[in-house]
Amino acid sequence: MLDFTKDTDWFISSHFYARKFTGEDSELIKYFVQQYHFKNPSCDSSIENVMNLCLSSLAEYTTGKMFAVGVIDRRSSQLAAMIWIEVAQDSTLANLKIILLEDFFRAAEIADSLVWAIDYTFYQLYCQEILVFIDKKSVKTLNAGIKLGLNVYNYVQDTTSSLTGCSYDCQIFHLLEQNWLVQGNLEYLPMDVKKSDQYIQEVIKPFFQPSIDASLYSTIVDFRYEVIMSTTLSARSIGLSHAVDLLGSSYKYYSRIDTAIWYFGKWYTEINMTAIHHYARKIFRIQQYVFKNAHSVSYIDSLPYDRGIQSYLVIFVPIFDLAKKVVAIQTLAFNYRLAGYHEYMQNLLNNKKVSENTISNIKLSRREEEVLFLLISGITQGQIAEILEIKRETVAAIIRNQLRVKFLLPLVNTKLLIETAIARGFPDSIPESLWRPSVIVLEDKLAAWLKQYDSVG
Repeated sequence: MLDFTKDTDWFISSHFYARKFTGEDSELIKYFVQQYHFKNPSCDSSIENVMNLCLSSLAEYTTGKMFAVGVIDRRSSQLAAMIWIEVAQDSTLANLKIILLEDFFRAAEIADSLVWAIDYTFYQLYCQEILVFIDKKSVKTLNAGIKLGLNVYNYVQDTTSSLTGCSYDCQIFHLLEQNWLVQGNLEYLPMDVKKSDQYIQEVIKPFFQPSIDASLYSTIVDFRYEVIMSTTLSARSIGLSHAVDLLGSSYKYYSRIDTAIWYFGKWYTEINMTAIHHYARKIFRIQQYVFKNAHSVSYIDSLPYDRGIQSYLVIFVPIFDLAKKVVAIQTLAFNYRLAGYHEYMQNLLNNKKVSENTISNIKLSRREEEVLFLLISGITQGQIAEILEIKRETVAAIIRNQLRVKFLLPLVNTKLLIETAIARGFPDSIPESLWRPSVIVLEDKLAAWLKQYDSVG
């Protein structure tokens, strides 16, 4: 199992990843500072002075809970953003400063950078409160903060940035963990960490212990979002030998590239890496929903394997302590026949009779192939939208405006489209882009809660 205390590269988007700075990054930082000065000519500090300031600041951020992170552009290997996180001595409050070369980023990528930094501070540094500092001239970053629900805390003028050495107007946002990604007013019950841990040790663990060797897919996830108990079957389902090997794992590490490579192996490719990290983040968000709303939820988890796609019905059940606080989640998973990809394809390929060269007459885009294959596999339009991470209206439009036209159908009729496509020789294989994990949410309230990301970017 991986050591989650070690540093790694963190996935931000298909074009960007984050990593902690080292003493060998002076040239990266120099280029960044030069670019920032070029974009902000009002900065009056010399490049040399700024470099010295940045490097001396880095030296202070190499130990404990104080560190600096660079966001690297995969396309050019250049530094595109700098993130500083400094945790107060009481370990509950953190200052988070972020400076980006905004021209490098799409709005959604800026939001992803900010979301990752906030998640990391709350759930891996265990802070309960963050002050986010954003340069007022960074309009796209400010807009991302507002759309993410950060509260304006204060306005500070002529603040010198330790990241750039420039004087700039800085907007400060304030965020409490209890309010992060919360819609509306939820009753917040403060947690006594010591008592919660004691309840887990004395009540929850002894209750689960007899289940470890049962024929059951199940885990216990504590309020730190880490697996603290597991059945042997759950551990073996991801290639581990013993239940204890799964302890400490967590979906809060959704951005760790080493974890994704270890878990998904050959499936972790440039084509699939975005879907893989979004898949892990989505499950983490579902866990947050359970902890913050105290509701049980269910979803369909589909994973690629050598012979096709294996689907599970997964249920998260909140576990309460005597103070009615959710201190853990029990996960239960059951084999679920969402679509028999492998069996379906084998039967289709073995039995269909297709006239020569029929497939070559119709050319489909990758997205059209995905939608058509999933339709033929018996997946509903709503579920297709979940799998492909697009809107249901987009799926309907592809069927109505693209597939219907290409297959020369007079009306929109899904059954007729499927019959016609099969008669014309489709599909002849599983689209490569569908060999990726996906999550299909089964409940409207949870789906609405998760959609708050869609408005960012």
